[in-house]
Amino acid sequence: MGVIIAVRSTRKRDPMSMKVTIHQLQEQLPDLLERTIQSGEECIVQRNGKDYAVIVSARTWRRRTVGRRLDALGPAYRLAPEKQTRAEELLAKNQEGHLTRAERRELDTLLRECEDIMLRRSAALDHLL
Repeated sequence: MGVIIAVRSTRKRDPMSMKVTIHQLQEQLPDLLERTIQSGEECIVQRNGKDYAVIVSARTWRRRTVGRRLDALGPAYRLAPEKQTRAEELLAKNQEGHLTRAERRELDTLLRECEDIMLRRSAALDHLL
């Protein structure tokens, strides 16, 4: 299994991470890579006291990026935002037991569309990975 070294984004850091200086990275690279691969823990490299880069396992990197790559395939691979919002509203209302028949039909239609999208995304994964 490989490791990808990537520039750190501005998103919040996962709770499982360790910080090292560039000097420590140079001295301990093999051990840090092994730890990252085995534990899934991020290794945040600091330069001049500031987060500079992050080391994550290739598996973690793929998991983080595959959703964006699937979304980039186009609208057939994601639910439109307004449909997503409506589905969430209907699901919440359904949990309360307050759906009308028309809303039940609408929810069923949205859930079938979600299922179709998930099947397309699943098939596309074979080509992306």
